[in-house]
Amino acid sequence: MSSTIQTEPKKTIVKIMVSPKSKDTVFDFFEDVRNLELGGAISNIVKDRDDWYTFNHVVAGSARLKIATNDRKLGILDHLFEGGGLSWTVYVRIIDNGYGSTTTWTFLRPDGLTDEQFEEQLGGFDVEIEKWNKHLSTSIS
Repeated sequence: MSSTIQTEPKKTIVKIMVSPKSKDTVFDFFEDVRNLELGGAISNIVKDRDDWYTFNHVVAGSARLKIATNDRKLGILDHLFEGGGLSWTVYVRIIDNGYGSTTTWTFLRPDGLTDEQFEEQLGGFDVEIEKWNKHLSTSIS
């Protein structure tokens, strides 16, 4: 029997990218955290000694990210995000889709944000996805 306190489910936002590129190509792209700069919301990524990447984020300011789960076979590339006084896990899945792939990002609202603030925080993520997909589609074979 679990001893953790049960709470109501949190607001969840799922973002999706369908790419003509293979699962492996997309996985390689996102596994290299520096490629996240191509989305336009973060800049000046620096890898720290403890496998955290620090950077500037347009909404959160000074922030950091760490790959928490990296399983190429299952297409799992979850990461921890800390910024703006908040911390949460982003659940990333990359799956085969015909000759291409589908990537999903699942965000659970972190404590400290209202549902409205959470939605606002992720408001620009669709633009980042578009930029990443455009880069993948035009720059990577």
